Amino acid sequence: MSTLDEDLSRLNFEYLMLARECARSNPAETAWRFGLDKNHIEKLADMTLEQLRDQAESSRAVIRLLPIFVPNGVSMGAYVDLLQPLVSERSDENSAI
Repeated sequence: MSTLDEDLSRLNFEYLMLARECARSNPAETAWRFGLDKNHIEKLADMTLEQLRDQAESSRAVIRLLPIFVPNGVSMGAYVDLLQPLVSERSDENSAI
């Protein structure tokens, strides 16, 4: 396998692992972040490491870059804020540990 194929496989695998973990923990966020529909999210969440590795080694990029659409009057910061947990939620989680 060439260096390019190895690098692409590694990048694909890391991306698929990230997408799978997101699909397992928050399907709605997965739809927004990765541009996947409900069926793909469910399939991804159920994939094993071996299945992810097989997909990653397909010699094709699995990453899809989505255009950023921001409606008039809404800032990109507003979108980012919607995905961030509240500061008080973080402090509550840390105090429970």
